[in-house]
Amino acid sequence: MKFAIGMRNLKTALAVLICLIISQLLHLEYPFYAVIATIIAMENSVTNSYTVGKNRMMGTIVGAFCGFIFALIDPHNAILAALGIIMVIYICNLLGWNKSVSIASIVFLAIMLNLRPGESPLLYGTHRVMDTLIGIGVAVLVNYLVYPPNHERGLEQKRMVLRRNMTRLAHELLREGGGVHISSLRDDMTAMEEAYKTYTSEFRLNLSKQLFIDHIEQEIDIYHNTYSHMRMLRLLTDEPETELAPGVIQRLRSLVAAPITVHPEYLPLIYRYHVQCILQEMQILGLIIPTDIASPKKLQPTRAELAISDDPVQ
Repeated sequence: MKFAIGMRNLKTALAVLICLIISQLLHLEYPFYAVIATIIAMENSVTNSYTVGKNRMMGTIVGAFCGFIFALIDPHNAILAALGIIMVIYICNLLGWNKSVSIASIVFLAIMLNLRPGESPLLYGTHRVMDTLIGIGVAVLVNYLVYPPNHERGLEQKRMVLRRNMTRLAHELLREGGGVHISSLRDDMTAMEEAYKTYTSEFRLNLSKQLFIDHIEQEIDIYHNTYSHMRMLRLLTDEPETELAPGVIQRLRSLVAAPITVHPEYLPLIYRYHVQCILQEMQILGLIIPTDIASPKKLQPTRAELAISDDPVQ
């Protein structure tokens, strides 16, 4: 539902509540930092929460260390603050912690600008590290223990969308003999692959899911092969100017070391080959096989030559 409150929303609120309770029990002076850490670390998966939290923790340590060093010299000094930012970014890049640059800079400036007269920069920096650690820990635990994200269901939903659209577009493409736009399939395949990567990165994944993972990997390859054959039908039947300008075609053809020239009389044979490949791939996927297959629209020798030369058949 459009206006429904999502589980991630509720879990973020719960994590904030737990952080505030812990802050009160430990008498933390700045619970704000712990709360900010838990909000940032509450991601759509346990793995992402851990990764974001780890990046924030590393950045906090670098920022606290640099803040301690520069605050010992002269806190609130504008020139030192600017030089310190250079040092913070340099250290993060040197260590390969590029995603920690922002939080490291923020923690550094928090120490340099918020340090009160007589307050120990070491103690202040240590508190910021503790606050961040508490916030990250709460976010990861809440995400792991309270209604953990069901990424297998999300993957299955993306898979079903792709299967429906591929079936529909394949039927239309073969029924019309070409001339059907199939670019939306690429977005569907990308969405499924992203869902698959999220699913396979989860901590809860175990060896019992390996067969399912292997099946999905094989299925993704077949989706790509089917899309390639469908695209070849588009290339064979579309007017050249509908997708590529003649000048672009010439430049692409010039990149091919040994272009293959296709005689027009072989184009129907090539067309039927890709149709047969689509039918075979759909059968493997368990999709509904098209039975209404029309003759191709006007075949394009120039486009066919380019396609065969630049995009070899799978």
